[in-house]
Amino acid sequence: MSYRMMFTINAVILAIFGVLFMIMPDFVLAQFKSEQYVQTFFVARFMGSAMLLGGIFLWILKDAIPAKMQKNIAFLLLAYSIGGFVMSLLGMTSIGVLRANGWVLLVLFGLFALVYGYILFLQPKPAPAKSSSPRKPKDVPSANSGQPS
Repeated sequence: MSYRMMFTINAVILAIFGVLFMIMPDFVLAQFKSEQYVQTFFVARFMGSAMLLGGIFLWILKDAIPAKMQKNIAFLLLAYSIGGFVMSLLGMTSIGVLRANGWVLLVLFGLFALVYGYILFLQPKPAPAKSSSPRKPKDVPSANSGQPS
């Protein structure tokens, strides 16, 4: 599993949820059995635009940044996934905003947190590539080295 592949998957899911929240907030909120007021629709559309923007940023960043920077972005996405998991859990239990299908968010955020944690901390590092250049010859004293024989 590479950073590039995870960024791609994360970008697509963020963009899909973002577009759904922007275009059909009533449908998405109904899936979670959340209250549907005008203010809720506005906040859902605003959140959808932020999710879409995050998806577009990830899509662009997956190819445009060096490998060392990808690790920093992965740390950020790990923290985002853990925070999203905790907020989804709170929304399902104590706050009661997500009355149905909140498990979908828990699964998504939980999987992203586990995969980013694996990539950052447990994934074996690739072995260094062997050089394709010819071997350097050893220093062997020649017959004309100036040493008496």
